[in-house]
Amino acid sequence: MSEVSEAAAETQSRSSRPLMTRLSLMMFLQYFIQGSYLPVASIYVQDTLGFTGRQVGWFSSALAVGPILAPFLLGHLVDRRFATQRVIAFCHLGGGVLMLALCTQTSFWPVIILGTAYSVVYVPTMMLTNALAFQHLKNSDLEFPWTRLFGTIGFVVPAFLIESWWLKGLEGDELDQARVFAFALAGLMGLVMAGYSLILPHTPPAGKNKSDYAPGVIVRMMRYRHFLVLVLISFLIAIVHKFFFVWNGPFLRDILDSGGWAGAAEQRISAIGQLFEVLVMAVLGFSIARFGFKATLITGAVAYTLRCLLFALVFAVDLPFASKLALACTGQALHGLCFGCFLAAAYIYVDHVAPKDVRGSMQTMYGTLVIALGFFAGGIVSGEVGEWFSTGTGDNVVRDWPMIWLSSAALAAVSVVGLLIFFPRTIPDQESHSAAVGS
Repeated sequence: MSEVSEAAAETQSRSSRPLMTRLSLMMFLQYFIQGSYLPVASIYVQDTLGFTGRQVGWFSSALAVGPILAPFLLGHLVDRRFATQRVIAFCHLGGGVLMLALCTQTSFWPVIILGTAYSVVYVPTMMLTNALAFQHLKNSDLEFPWTRLFGTIGFVVPAFLIESWWLKGLEGDELDQARVFAFALAGLMGLVMAGYSLILPHTPPAGKNKSDYAPGVIVRMMRYRHFLVLVLISFLIAIVHKFFFVWNGPFLRDILDSGGWAGAAEQRISAIGQLFEVLVMAVLGFSIARFGFKATLITGAVAYTLRCLLFALVFAVDLPFASKLALACTGQALHGLCFGCFLAAAYIYVDHVAPKDVRGSMQTMYGTLVIALGFFAGGIVSGEVGEWFSTGTGDNVVRDWPMIWLSSAALAAVSVVGLLIFFPRTIPDQESHSAAVGS
């Protein structure tokens, strides 16, 4: 009898398979869009459109500047006014149209303006899909990592689809011009995601009749050391994360060129990171339960540091092409630990400490501090650093990759030290915060 009761209790504590399937497909489509354009965005604007290093950084910042308003608008809307799935659908519809428009532009300012507008509607959906999943999953600690790993799979698929089919056999200028397909594919898949969002589980606003403004609750949460430390460290990690996405494509292109490899392979090499991310996400729930948030977050920050150091070594010493590629691929693989053990774990942490009726705004606010403000700063900083350590112009530009990556490694190392010293080992539960922030 006890065994039957235990089995029934275990079943009740887990989400149904149809729900898991719907949420997993949501994550797949959400990150298929980003996986289509993000790995080659810097190469496209640098090699196809002729942007300088500083302009590459500004374009990357444009993809993060819009969601600065997210916690005061979208987060409030999904907590107080509209169903989350309808907001997601609206955002992806607008994002799909804007991305298709961006494909037709070649000048700096139109690309920047459309990129900024796209970020306003796309980036918040990353937080909103997380919030929707957390609200419906019965055991988010164990089930969210499994659901989110389908987002990782979705991010990887476009790399093989685009480079193994559309860009196959292309080189030089022909290859540069064909890269626009990545942005067109992202736009089309945005329209598909808009339609699919309408059949996601209904997620009504949680606190429609409450007068407490959700961002105000989040500001009051900042008086807790563990939350404040995570926000500050996350900001630094976001800059390091942005360094990677700004310069990884051009960095890989220079490695391939040094070995006489003229065809497209940057997206597939970059996909190594997402493949390892799948493995990390599969065990993330166990890691948090077994080792705690502090150890897991520190592991992620250390991985960021080590990845930058490995990249710095590629051109710092005279290595054969195979060794350069091996170091770069090892650094790509560390992306799994970087994302899973820090960014994904941090989202789970926010769900742990958030008062129940403002979880949507908590996810959106944290996402803004990481994705909008951190990535915006990261785009500018990485662009400036890239400009400082570059000589020549246009096709003759030469970048000092060791100094670029060591600059990023220094920020990551500061994050590691900050977590070790200031982040507590024990995290308060939701109930204690709900009582405190309501006072």
